[in-house]
Amino acid sequence: MPSKLHKHIASGRRASRCLAYLVAALAILICARPAWSDGAGDISFYDVPSPALGHSIRAGVYTPSQPAPDGGWPVLYLLHGLGGNENSWARLGSIDATLDRMIASGEIAPLMVVMPDAGNSWYINSTKVGGLGDYETALTQDLQAWVETSFPVRSDRGGRAVAGLSMGGYGALRFALLKPERFVAVAALSPAIWQNISKDALDLPADQLTQLAKTDFFEQADPATILVERVVPPPGGHFARAFGTPFNARFFNTQNVFTLLADRISRGDALPATYVTVGDDDSHELWRGAIAYFEMMKANNRPIELRITNGDHRWSLWRTSIVDALLFIDSQFLPPPSVQAVP
Repeated sequence: MPSKLHKHIASGRRASRCLAYLVAALAILICARPAWSDGAGDISFYDVPSPALGHSIRAGVYTPSQPAPDGGWPVLYLLHGLGGNENSWARLGSIDATLDRMIASGEIAPLMVVMPDAGNSWYINSTKVGGLGDYETALTQDLQAWVETSFPVRSDRGGRAVAGLSMGGYGALRFALLKPERFVAVAALSPAIWQNISKDALDLPADQLTQLAKTDFFEQADPATILVERVVPPPGGHFARAFGTPFNARFFNTQNVFTLLADRISRGDALPATYVTVGDDDSHELWRGAIAYFEMMKANNRPIELRITNGDHRWSLWRTSIVDALLFIDSQFLPPPSVQAVP
């Protein structure tokens, strides 16, 4: 019979072989990892000084776990909807998990995502009408300058994009139209957009505008002819004080994305690559505005991607639709400008 010593040696050899197999298997797993899988990214929150507002902006910032490449990370400014804040995309949209997964799988390259709190400002400058403040300036100037001096990010158009949902979709389209030289791409998820209020309705009280919004989409010219009419914004608490109190239709028109788009088209300006998506069961019927925006772009030979998907105006839809939006944005980022040789 083998001695206890022999048994101990044999047991040790088996343990060594098991350890060797484990190390080899681990090495195979490590080698088989996707190219970008170096761990989870991080979301940190900051108070960003804003001279435009006279107080700080709270912002969540997702940074990937990978080191910044030469030239810096591309940046996505991701905007929340009505009633949201800097934490909405993380808390309700699980954006960090989505980014981690897509970066790890190689679907998208690592990028930084900035999620500012804009209250219910509708992302406009509204101080002059007694609104919440000049958030357009705060986010397109103060926040952007802080990001580009605080993090290793790109500061060229080809490495900067903007996206948002609902009110944030309106804001994203506005920023892209106001600053097309700054953004290479824009994605709007269920954007809360409406066409301009017509001249004959500018002075109507809010209750009549609301009724107009409900009834003016279709007009029956005669028993055999149905005309598609305006997509009119319904005034209400969702606008807060952003467009004046009471709701100022003229001011709304000056700020509206359809006004800005018409101006850019008339000038022949280049626009950021545009992606719009909305649910077919949107409870606010926002597919109307999305389709109108798509039609205006297409009628003027401007490229745009439109996706009408199954879903309502809910996070269950946006957690899914953000994936295709991120793929679109990633496909539009350009290589960083060549680093100039130092003489």
